[in-house]
Amino acid sequence: MVGKMKNTPARKRKKGAGSCGFTLLELVISIFLIAVVLGTILLLLSANLNVIEKANEMMIANALAQYSLEEVKNIEFPPVYTDRQSDYGDRPESGGNYMPPESVDPVNDGQDRTPGGEAGSFMVKRYDFRYDAGGNFLDGSTSDETEKTTSHLVDIYVLKKKDRSVLLKNSVMISRDGLQ
Repeated sequence: MVGKMKNTPARKRKKGAGSCGFTLLELVISIFLIAVVLGTILLLLSANLNVIEKANEMMIANALAQYSLEEVKNIEFPPVYTDRQSDYGDRPESGGNYMPPESVDPVNDGQDRTPGGEAGSFMVKRYDFRYDAGGNFLDGSTSDETEKTTSHLVDIYVLKKKDRSVLLKNSVMISRDGLQ
């Protein structure tokens, strides 16, 4: 007698609370959500590391600029000896005369004055601009410029050595009467 087959418990799929496992669609959705969450977390960590790196660069640049500024402030005005005239900074020339502050290119002009410890990552450049009592820029066209100088404007630049970008610019005005 080939008749009705009995539904045995082995053939029946249990429904409801007793079912176990996930469907393929549920697995794909859960893996996608986990990937989105982990990707977002990694992007945030990467952005935070970049911010920390920039903050460290600026902290070091500020320290180097402050160090250079203190060096300049400790120079006697006017320097007694002519060999000390270059202590303030470089005086880039163009066409036989010294360039005014707005014409200086810190990436290409001047020498590196970075203290020893940070010489591998940063460059510190200083430029000396001299002015007479009337506030006129002295471009070196006259021989008595040293006697006419009543103030020095010293611009200090801190550059990243890797890409030669300017991180920081600081200026100090030093006058003959000691006011800054």
